[in-house]
Amino acid sequence: MNFPRSWLLLCSALFACAASAAPTVTVEGDAAEPGQYAITPTTRLHDVLLPAQVSPKAYLLGAAWLHRPLREEQTRLKLGVLFDLATLERNALLDNRPALAELARSLTAKVQAMPVTGRRVAELDPVKVELNHEHNPELSAGDRLIYPARPEYVRIEGAVLAECQLPFVPLQTANEYLEACPRHAEADRDELFVAQPDGHVQRQGIALWNRTDAAPPPAPGARIYVPVRGAGLGDPTPDLNAEFAAFIATQPLEVAP
Repeated sequence: MNFPRSWLLLCSALFACAASAAPTVTVEGDAAEPGQYAITPTTRLHDVLLPAQVSPKAYLLGAAWLHRPLREEQTRLKLGVLFDLATLERNALLDNRPALAELARSLTAKVQAMPVTGRRVAELDPVKVELNHEHNPELSAGDRLIYPARPEYVRIEGAVLAECQLPFVPLQTANEYLEACPRHAEADRDELFVAQPDGHVQRQGIALWNRTDAAPPPAPGARIYVPVRGAGLGDPTPDLNAEFAAFIATQPLEVAP
């Protein structure tokens, strides 16, 4: 049967539209075949990582899975941090503490600039994903899998005079890094938070009375958050620092363009 050329062209266009509308995930960074991959409701991590061919030299500790279903939860986290910072600034102004108010404003601007990523802490080593079903969950449309190169720095941010990006030193503790990055007068002197590049957050005591023994050192690309000093009993923002560090941990390492 011969079909009119116009009908064939219409069918081709409709097919192309349907194909382009298919749900996809994206693999970015250090892989032989980065790009978009079509998925179904039952597609799992390994189904995408296998054809993407992640490089053996990829920095697996810094790999990130940005999972769309987690964006709503992390949006609430971001809004909660911003609310606490607004409360901190308002109370600082009422208490005539202009330096603290200015710190709160600068931290607010920082949080506002950070995107909600939906990062899910997960095992992203393709070999371990293949060998262990627990490490091979289903993907969602719009997810991103990021495999960065290994960075050579550690960042310090939060209650500091200026954010610092310092050269990574093997086995150096977070507190030792902090010696090279002056703290703000309103910084907490007793603890800090380390957001490791895999998305895990470690709370570490650094004073003589609460020092965390054998704390894991920051890995390349880690972000050290120096908390803001609390107001003591009746503090209206008791969760600010822990939630701030948790939100920092949702930010993936950058990949080379």
